Parts: sequence; C-alpha cells; structure tokens
Amino acid sequence: MGYFSKGLILAFTFIVTFSLVGYAENNKDSKGEDNEGTVVYHIKYDYNEIYELLTISRDEYNENWKKGLSIAEMAEKNGIARNDVVEYFITFHYEEMQKWRQKGAMSEFDYFDLVYRLADEITWFIDRNPNR
Repeated sequence: MGYFSKGLILAFTFIVTFSLVGYAENNKDSKGEDNEGTVVYHIKYDYNEIYELLTISRDEYNENWKKGLSIAEMAEKNGIARNDVVEYFITFHYEEMQKWRQKGAMSEFDYFDLVYRLADEITWFIDRNPNR
C-alpha cells in the first residue's frame, strides 16, 4: 500500500474520530434541566424475606456469609434455582419502583434508566461477597 493510501486512511480515521468526539460533547443530556433534581434510588432489603427465600435462618445466613458464600451460592446449596432468586429481586424492585412512581418521586426517564441497569445490579448483588 502506498504512502498516499496510508496517509488518506490515517486522515480519514482522525476526521471520523474527532467528529464523533465533537458530537458526543455537543450532545448534552437534558436530564435534570426539566426535572427538579436527580433521583437517588436506594432501597433496603428485608433480609427476613431473603432468609425465607433461601430457606435458612439468620444465623445460617451469617455463617455462610462469613465463609464467603454469596446469596446465589447459598441458594444453590439449598437446591433453589438461580432464576427463582433473580425473580424475587426483580419483583421486589418492580414493586418498589412502582411505589416511587406513584408518589411522583421517579420520572419515566429515571424509571426506564433503572430498569435498563437492574439486571446487572441484581447479578452483582446476589453474586457478591466481600469475605472471599
């Protein structure tokens, strides 16, 4: 390939790259301009329900947690399908988010933003254990 062709490809690459960067910088998200503030979605889990889901006591949960087992691993150990655990958390979050929406504390944008990220957050939560 000649120097001219290589130079042309390099120039084209720079032009495309910088035009995309410029577009990204100019494409400001209007979130927060129309809303009064940013929603901070923070909930507390009822661990008694989680113990019930896992069919273990609080002491068993704490013992397994100290051993480094995640919620998903505790469920598997007790013969509970991962999908059942995920379904519990999806249902829990759905009900909580509906409460927030009914109160007017959560806009449609925030709701769908959270729904989009929910699967990853649930997976992270049930697979984590800092005691490993």
